[in-house]
Amino acid sequence: MVRFLFLLVLILSFQGEVSFSQDSLLTGRKIIPLPELSFSSDFGVKFAVEALIYDYDDGSVIPFKNHSRYRISYSTIGAFSMLASNDDVNAFKTDNRMNYYANVSRNMSDYFFGDTDQQEYDKARYDTSNYYNYEMIRVDVGGNFRKAFHPTKKNSLEYKVGLSLIYEKPINPSDSKFISSENVDGNDGAFLSLFEIGMLLDKRNSEFRPQQGYYFDASIKYSPLFLSTHQGLYNSIKAYGFIPLVNRFMEITLATRISLQNAIGSKPYWMTPMLGGTGTLRGFIFRRFSSDTALSYSAELRAWFFKIPNTKVELGGQFFVDGGRVFSNKNWDLILTDHKFALGFGGVMSIFTPDFIMKAELGFSDEGTGFYLGTGYSF
Repeated sequence: MVRFLFLLVLILSFQGEVSFSQDSLLTGRKIIPLPELSFSSDFGVKFAVEALIYDYDDGSVIPFKNHSRYRISYSTIGAFSMLASNDDVNAFKTDNRMNYYANVSRNMSDYFFGDTDQQEYDKARYDTSNYYNYEMIRVDVGGNFRKAFHPTKKNSLEYKVGLSLIYEKPINPSDSKFISSENVDGNDGAFLSLFEIGMLLDKRNSEFRPQQGYYFDASIKYSPLFLSTHQGLYNSIKAYGFIPLVNRFMEITLATRISLQNAIGSKPYWMTPMLGGTGTLRGFIFRRFSSDTALSYSAELRAWFFKIPNTKVELGGQFFVDGGRVFSNKNWDLILTDHKFALGFGGVMSIFTPDFIMKAELGFSDEGTGFYLGTGYSF
């Protein structure tokens, strides 16, 4: 259980930017550094540095020519993470798009509560011990390739293919931990080779800051037995919608999301569809609910209030409601019953380019409160 005494985040990039750009906010190349310093009673002092690179070239490539992210973090108790990702809209100088990433992390306090459709977690035990916590090491590399069915048509239907290789192993979990005592699948380490196929349709007016349009993504991932420790099929469907409500004096947008994730076959615990934490049920613990299938949805009222004169800084906020539930493959008849809900609010700031957004959110549920810092909207 993590109890923060205080959190100090130093965003030194507010004071400056490495930029090679023209006058427009969506031209040229912008490099945004994000140093971070924080402290908690469980993790000690944490240092992190992140760099986001937006390459718009001359502005003719929509939504950008290239976007990269690099992040390194370390805490004094030994937790660390390293991430590098790249998204190239004109891969190989064509209209095709490719993104790829590599991530290595060691987490000293992750959570897993089992199949919560079949069993409830012991709240008293969670509050008074580390029974549901575990330490782990994870390596995750992969990417996907996207191609439009009709490249000459703007925002046409695309197909995608992808491959990811993931290994995760709990670090010396004791028999007194839930992940060991329940013999959770994957508690001795698991490796998956995930082959992906899917289709998507993106009609948003912006990827990072959409105010109108919609987005649809359906995909299937398969882990073959001889190339993975578990053989399974992982299906997902997600749809976003954006409706502009006000565009005078300030920008107000209604953003909606619905997502359905399903897993069939054998799977390690970390591939079990889950809800809780940033992006789904904000206000509940990360991975609070998990089972074969997870249905979630959100409605978010987003507003940009004003721009600070003579700067590239804009300030805004949002109110949101999240809902959903998990259930096993044997209980699809329960899909519309016993949903969990959370609500909350937050603030956002855009600097240097409209695509770069920093956020802070508070989510409230009947089990507690969650505080989330990050970059970009949840969807």
